[in-house]
Amino acid sequence: MGRRQQDSEARRRRIVEAARSCFAEHGFAGATVEAIAKSAEVSNGLLYKHFQGKEHLFQVVVGDIVRDWVRALVPAEAEGLSPTEKLEQMFRRSVAFCRTNPLLPAVLSGDARFELQRIGNPTRGRVHAHRQLVASVLRDGIAKGEFRADLDVDRVADVIQHIHAEYSSRAYRGDPEFPHDDALVDAAVRFVHDAVAG
Repeated sequence: MGRRQQDSEARRRRIVEAARSCFAEHGFAGATVEAIAKSAEVSNGLLYKHFQGKEHLFQVVVGDIVRDWVRALVPAEAEGLSPTEKLEQMFRRSVAFCRTNPLLPAVLSGDARFELQRIGNPTRGRVHAHRQLVASVLRDGIAKGEFRADLDVDRVADVIQHIHAEYSSRAYRGDPEFPHDDALVDAAVRFVHDAVAG
């Protein structure tokens, strides 16, 4: 990669990181191209050389975060874990990731500030990938005798994926009616384990 290309890629990453911060703080409607460009220390014109506009930038930002989230669920070191351990660690990693990336649970929970109905939900495909990842762990657990043989894998994976999203979004919402603490995460992990255990 040449120097000009490296500089261009570095600018692009600065813009994405600035957008990530602006969207998390102000929502989609409240963030402006001008504010994002200023935070990234580039001109508006330079921002438009990399991105078509705010909607395109939002799609890129959320796509990046959801991709990182899915990768965090099963890192390389998880290969030696049993299906039961993988299922628990996926849950805990999902919550931990969303605690430090509040934009993701805000989008997953359909926060009105992001106008997801108008711009389309950029997480749809990635959430499907998450569900499929859970399903693959369930199938492995059934094959190894750790999980019940009569599980409806696709439906159970859908339920678990929604529990992941719900508990992860609680960290963002800060709603006293839907508290978020480690004891609740422990209870959710036990509930899932008891539901699938063989």
